[in-house]
Amino acid sequence: MSGWGRSDTLWIERVAGLDGWDLWAVCEGGRETLKTPSFVQVRAAAERHMAGRPEVASYSEPAPTRVTFLSGRIADLIGLSPEMHQTLCARSQFQEWMAAATRKGLVHYAAQPDAHEGGRPRGTISVGIDAAWLGGGESGAQVAATEMVRELARRSEIESVTLISESGGVPARLQGIGNVSGAAWSAVLASDTPAVDIMHRPYQPGTDVDYRRYHRVASCVAITVLDFIAYDNPNYHESEWAWRQYQQVFDENVCLADCVFAISRSVGTRLEQQFTHQLAGKVRPVLLGTDHLRTVAEPSAPAQLGPAVGALENRRFLLVLGNDFEHKNRDFAVKVFADMRDRGYDGQLVLAGFHLDLGSTFGHELLGASGYTAQVIRLGSVSSAEKAWLLRHAQAVLYPTSAEGFGLVPFEAAAFGTPTAFVKFGPLAEALPDVDACAAWQVRAFADHVFRLLADPEQQVAQIQAAGADLTWSAYVDQILVGYHDMLSPGAPWRARSRQLPTWQTRLQRAADVLAYRARRKLRRLAGRPS
Repeated sequence: MSGWGRSDTLWIERVAGLDGWDLWAVCEGGRETLKTPSFVQVRAAAERHMAGRPEVASYSEPAPTRVTFLSGRIADLIGLSPEMHQTLCARSQFQEWMAAATRKGLVHYAAQPDAHEGGRPRGTISVGIDAAWLGGGESGAQVAATEMVRELARRSEIESVTLISESGGVPARLQGIGNVSGAAWSAVLASDTPAVDIMHRPYQPGTDVDYRRYHRVASCVAITVLDFIAYDNPNYHESEWAWRQYQQVFDENVCLADCVFAISRSVGTRLEQQFTHQLAGKVRPVLLGTDHLRTVAEPSAPAQLGPAVGALENRRFLLVLGNDFEHKNRDFAVKVFADMRDRGYDGQLVLAGFHLDLGSTFGHELLGASGYTAQVIRLGSVSSAEKAWLLRHAQAVLYPTSAEGFGLVPFEAAAFGTPTAFVKFGPLAEALPDVDACAAWQVRAFADHVFRLLADPEQQVAQIQAAGADLTWSAYVDQILVGYHDMLSPGAPWRARSRQLPTWQTRLQRAADVLAYRARRKLRRLAGRPS
């Protein structure tokens, strides 16, 4: 409410609200403001935000009504007494009530003022998405970001979603959506005013994050943390120095964000523990949606399939879906497959997923195949259509991963009626609490589990589908919007803190250090070659 004009006093009046709780209207202009049609509209909006949600402390609309509604549910918490009804209060007193609600961890909502000539609809939010990772082959991170954008675009309170990248393009899967557009960084940085209200990077805050650019194009910044896998594992980096650099930048990027989302409570708890008292506000864990999988179309074989996938038609096979990072444990899956073959299984094992240069099992994952190497088929990266066909036709999916931020594969498989063998830990235990799973990463126990799934696949598939029933992208975006509104509210914690963004000299020095490090490594490799 700092932009409301110059009056040092505000009118406060209690009005009837929902569920038997009063609303406290705080406004400029005295009682006459409460009689205008726009006041009635704002009151209705406040009631919608507060209905059934006692944690919502306030709803504000800066213009034209210049009114904030405080929830009667929290009056005693913030020191708002009945004697204040139909009186004037000091602006400083109102600001203290808002700050007290923030200290209590309550939520503030604020409709955004019209920022452009001719104006957009009042109360809407413009969102910028760092689209650097939205191109290329399909990954879980891309699926999550894409579905989030689709659902945001459906919401009336979202004015626009702008995908910002170096090229400014819109990926094919997001083209044709009315209020989704692309923009190049060069274009949005050329403007003298912020292009969007919120900048959101909906995947890992890696070394390519640049808060100086973010804050030039947006009022505030949100990030989504997917996992700590690369953070914890030095093998996923070219050297220990590179690993430490990654950790340093990750720490900085998390702590600079105005809002941090996590894709599971497991990740959120780790963030809270590791960055206690360093974050702008509480971490917001929100499980991903899975309902997009219910409408995935299966391609007809072999017309839409590559020859390697098409050759699997009418064959029995188990499927491992995912890249060959160490934590995906494809080498373990091969050992499980060999044990099953020893015990009478007569199908093949298909390893589908892209190859990585660092931290990969590719070079040793077939060592445990025993005499069954010829029955292990490594497809490499597959298209979306091929992935769908493989999931439909596999007898079971082996998913022996030992580190995830969420774990989408069991839901993907169940959407096609296929069971998944996995160990229930961390986020998988959170998202799939009542699903049959293996207790340990032991070859014989895991193979026994797969045999049970082959004997009765329908039971586990039904369990997974039931677990995913409430995991919708609508519910996911509901919680994302709570975070957005909190960032934009007058009492948001980030507004009162001083950001220590890295200086351009620091960024330049880091870039120079990286170049110097890589040059030294190349020289050492060249020096080690025989003449």
